Amino acid sequence: MTVSRREFLVGSAIVAGMAAAPVRRAWSADDSADVIVIGAGLSGLNAALLLEEAGMSVLVLEGRDRVGGKILTFGGVPGLPEAGGQSIGSGYGRVVDAANRSGIVLDDVLPRQLKHAEVALVLDGRPVPKAEWPQSPRNPFPAPFRETMPWMYTPAVMGRANPLKAIEDWIKPGNVRFDVSMHEFLKAQGATDAMIDLAYDTNVSYGTSAHDVSALMMAFVEGFTRAQRNLKPAIYKARGGNQRIPEGMAQRLKGRVELKQVVTGVRTDDSGAEVVTAGGRRYRGKAVICALPFSTLRHVRFDPPLEGVQGEAVKTLPHQMITQVALRTKKRFWEQDGLAPSMWTDSPIGRVFAIYGGASEDEVSSLLVTAYGHKSTYLDRLGPEAAGRFVIAEIERMRPAARGALAVAAYHSWSLDPFSAGDWAYFAPGTVTRYMPAMFQPRGRVHFCGEQTAVSARGMEGAMESGERAGLEVAMALG
Repeated sequence: MTVSRREFLVGSAIVAGMAAAPVRRAWSADDSADVIVIGAGLSGLNAALLLEEAGMSVLVLEGRDRVGGKILTFGGVPGLPEAGGQSIGSGYGRVVDAANRSGIVLDDVLPRQLKHAEVALVLDGRPVPKAEWPQSPRNPFPAPFRETMPWMYTPAVMGRANPLKAIEDWIKPGNVRFDVSMHEFLKAQGATDAMIDLAYDTNVSYGTSAHDVSALMMAFVEGFTRAQRNLKPAIYKARGGNQRIPEGMAQRLKGRVELKQVVTGVRTDDSGAEVVTAGGRRYRGKAVICALPFSTLRHVRFDPPLEGVQGEAVKTLPHQMITQVALRTKKRFWEQDGLAPSMWTDSPIGRVFAIYGGASEDEVSSLLVTAYGHKSTYLDRLGPEAAGRFVIAEIERMRPAARGALAVAAYHSWSLDPFSAGDWAYFAPGTVTRYMPAMFQPRGRVHFCGEQTAVSARGMEGAMESGERAGLEVAMALG
């Protein structure tokens, strides 16, 4: 059996802790709570807060040395780019409420984004001006899409052909005929392989290509995104970075959040639940909420084991490979070559986002390079330092005016992060209707949440939704 580098790192984090495990000690009052929550991301924290409001004692265990899970702000980088949890839509009611309750100010950044919406298209190492794109030999699209940029094609087609009457319908068995690959779906809409290769496969937000992602899941994504646009036009960012939101939620908890506690086992019986960590600590509760992504939950041993469709989903559900490099800018090279600082490229570096986070709404504070799918793997194999040099060299190759203008400020690979082993979850063709909602049903005293289990929302709001559901399940079961 071949073991990926990502799987090796996750397993190594567990094994390293087990090697130093002390002899099991006797129980103490500090080792127990009504509910043990595993994972201090948005979903776990939201579940914990709900349970405390219901009068229960809660203990949260987190493997990292921080709270927030996949919410991560590059705090030392100008403009505070977000490595995870980039934006908050106007319909993110649970996230907005959590920020308000924690005294965190949310700023609407949509006006700046709309003012600087231009993105430079770079193919084969050279920029393609927007005016030249309709007649470019690299343009595979027919009218009317020939006039639009490549990244606009897939959302437009899905928006026109979306089969869902309601967002929540994506998990209904009756929609199984749409649980096919995005490649098959786009071909049915008249797309050629060349169109799919450029529009979807070049920079894949979900999966590694249009072949391994369910069109039914993408219909859900499009429907949720469209619903956000149809509400109040706004995109929020927490002042000081979105990571302040889970930090504020953790501070509001009455119970403890124990960091650097990598959970390796969960055992349940009629008398309660026991959680074991890599360091040999054991915790007792009446119930357990698992808020880990399935990419790491699959390394936790359950007794009794997870079986059937649920066990299959935990073992196999993929999570998006993403690597991000934040860059400081020493000069405004985009003014010299006349192109937008943001870029959409077919290079291994993927996309470049200009971060407008300064006092002036026209100030580019930093650049955030984001590589998806196999492009992420390419950078990861180079290692952080070499990947940083490669990213800068690629930008200088595509934009000669950038020579000497950039420096690496931060680097993060979600794929190689042992506590996430990837970013958001996605569903392969045929697995939406197979896995949902069976994959997150309670198993005795164990309940499951995390963005991968959300039904009516995506991203940060989806994580909060799932935590709310799991918290209510436990409150009803123990009440």
